[in-house]
Amino acid sequence: MKINTNHLICVLFIVVFCISSCDNDEVAGPSNSSGPITFTYSPIDTSKISQATPLGNINPPGHTFPTDHIYFYLNDPNLVVVRAVAGGTIRSIYHNAWSNDYRIEFKHTETFYSYFDHIKNLPAGVVQGATVQGGDLIGYGDRSVSAVDLGVIDYDSTRHFIVPARYHEFSLHCGDPYRYFSDEVRTALLTKNHRTVEPRGGKIDFDCDSTLSGNWFLEGTPIAQASSITYSSNHLAFVYDMFESSQIRITAGGTLNLAPFNYRVNGNTPNPRNVTMASGLVKYEFTTTPTAVLLVQMVNAQKIQVEVFLNKTKTQVSSFTASAQMYVR
Repeated sequence: MKINTNHLICVLFIVVFCISSCDNDEVAGPSNSSGPITFTYSPIDTSKISQATPLGNINPPGHTFPTDHIYFYLNDPNLVVVRAVAGGTIRSIYHNAWSNDYRIEFKHTETFYSYFDHIKNLPAGVVQGATVQGGDLIGYGDRSVSAVDLGVIDYDSTRHFIVPARYHEFSLHCGDPYRYFSDEVRTALLTKNHRTVEPRGGKIDFDCDSTLSGNWFLEGTPIAQASSITYSSNHLAFVYDMFESSQIRITAGGTLNLAPFNYRVNGNTPNPRNVTMASGLVKYEFTTTPTAVLLVQMVNAQKIQVEVFLNKTKTQVSSFTASAQMYVR
């Protein structure tokens, strides 16, 4: 029998095309690729969100340093549905004993992860190792317990900290969650975010070498895991408000008078970015009643001396006492 060559080529083309089409029609699961992906689903119906925060929340002692995840505060007293923002694999599930809810971490690519925290009533299929698709039900948020947290870890980007080894990889490679959403979803979520300046997604890294600005650790704090809650009482930061980016915030987890605290300062000056060794003794008067003054001096580019004086004004403070403490980067 004579074979029609043109017919054979046509058949082979159709077969190859069908195989290719079938491959493309398969539901895409997590891959071994690298780099970030696009979040195509809002985790929560925006009508159920009263406020979506930027990065950088401060709430000592647990969050003395600006926080590396955002919060969705809920306006519904009932449980609110939380959905996967994109496809991925559930890498881990951790039970929060104090709030009786869960933290769920997702792997999207080899270098890109996300996580929810404070999720309740997990469906049967939400287990470690399971594959999820964008829009899948992950669980529920509960306004009475906490906000729903969303964090992103993007290993293709790195935050600027003077001593990176002190920070957990989730903070060191913290991504701005808003950045990864599709334009439509990002626009909807940003209507709930009261920060008006760029970056709208906020900021966590304020370290500025040879200046006061940024995060500090009580001298003697171990390097490994130094930024974790384990050592939160050793944390001190001169940073800026997550909504009002020019507003100075001084926050401490412990060891100093009044700690834990998160205070603005009268006059909103001097700017920590402008405080150097050449500045000498610097005084910040807290917006508290009764008054309190924080006295600080840069000993060298990576070390400061600090003391908080209760019931004092700036004019009543002129030098350190034996209670002063040393903090380092």
